[in-house]
Amino acid sequence: MSPTGRRRYVTQADVARRAGVSRPLVSLVMQGSEHVSDDKRRRVLAAAAELGYLNNGVATSLAGNRSRMVIGFLAQSLANPVFVDVYENLDEQLKPQGHSVVVMQGGFDPDEEDRSLRNLVTLRPDGLVVVGYAGSTSALEAAVNSLPVVAVTRQIEMDGVSSVYSDDRLSSELAVEHLAGLGHRDIVHLALPADIPYEERADGFREAMKRRGLPDRVVHPQLSAAGATRAVDALVSAGTLPTALFCGNDVLATGALAGLSAHGLEVPGDVSVVGHDNTAAAAQSGLTSVDQHAGKQGRLAADVLMRMIERRDLPSATEKHRLSPRMKIRRSTAAPR
Repeated sequence: MSPTGRRRYVTQADVARRAGVSRPLVSLVMQGSEHVSDDKRRRVLAAAAELGYLNNGVATSLAGNRSRMVIGFLAQSLANPVFVDVYENLDEQLKPQGHSVVVMQGGFDPDEEDRSLRNLVTLRPDGLVVVGYAGSTSALEAAVNSLPVVAVTRQIEMDGVSSVYSDDRLSSELAVEHLAGLGHRDIVHLALPADIPYEERADGFREAMKRRGLPDRVVHPQLSAAGATRAVDALVSAGTLPTALFCGNDVLATGALAGLSAHGLEVPGDVSVVGHDNTAAAAQSGLTSVDQHAGKQGRLAADVLMRMIERRDLPSATEKHRLSPRMKIRRSTAAPR
């Protein structure tokens, strides 16, 4: 403890004093530099162990070791397993290279998301990955002026922003094709909220249904499992429950399954259910779901961002990568009775 009795972090300056070396030399040791004698390295490491110094790789990078990049990661919601999947794969791609990822949650309110973005940029990362970003273009434009940006799970048309995303219209086409192929004619889409930027999923559903001459019923529940459960309750109460539900993501599908079960309805016997995202929970529960390759998007985003950082003097040299989704058919879908 410090003389005042308050806890404080042990700094590199403390380690330098104990080892009898300069603070920059301590920094070189913590960076793994080869330009330090074995004797001084041993003294620094011994002093660090004795004092309980915790080496902060992020702080080291921010202090000037730019061979180890700091990447900012802004996710709209860390409760969304898809965004977590993107993060884990991005981190697994960058970690072996010695890079660190700083994570911040944006939130569903655009102003809150903008504030989070600005706060993340103040940390001066080398690059930025935004996932599910729905904030203002002005905040993102300001970020692009300072660092390379990659948008994941959606396309953002802006100079300086690369995009890695899945074809949402094709996702809906695949879901409708699967259900219609089983014989379903009455399908309801439990869509993501209209105020977040995944409208192509709902638009694709409407187009796919119209091409087949089928009614395109779209319901916008609150974006939560409970919201989907309430939406199912409303359909049952109104006597308008379809033979199949296509849900905007697996979180909504989980809530739909719970709502159907609460009413004593069998899946797929009474109602077939299709989710979107193909999360681990979908696989465990036997949910048919559209796979948008979230893990691949995370790995690809890491590669794209590293290329953007390397050619930093060419901010307009962005990349667009649209992945083709695929159906993962499980036991939650069958022909209607």
